[in-house]
Amino acid sequence: MDTIYLEREEITENVIVIKINRSYKETMSETALYDVTRGYWKLNLKRAKQAEYAFSVYKGKIKEVYKIDEWLPAGSIPRPTLSDAEVPADRYEFTGKVAENAIRNKYVGKSIAHLHRKGDANPTKYLFNEEISCV
Repeated sequence: MDTIYLEREEITENVIVIKINRSYKETMSETALYDVTRGYWKLNLKRAKQAEYAFSVYKGKIKEVYKIDEWLPAGSIPRPTLSDAEVPADRYEFTGKVAENAIRNKYVGKSIAHLHRKGDANPTKYLFNEEISCV
């Protein structure tokens, strides 16, 4: 199957990209995928609150899209599949749900690998349709 690459201008919603390369397993459940995607992240909370959706990305490919409800301090909500995970200080997690089908169909399975700079080790990246003031 040919990889479909999304160009930056095709991403019309405000999203936070969350790379889960270290945690992803092909056999993980939907709940496990949600748990590893939603937390615990060191990020700019004001910017993160502007994101409507979170892309769960493994090796550049969008595995799932979540509609973000809110951002909370890490450890606020139990993560059933990661109950023994350490809660680092100064980190955040989101609550949400799988995005509506129109959004999922637009993004899931497509690649954004080419939108990352080489050597960018940060697991989160903001892709906003328009620059939003976070003052």
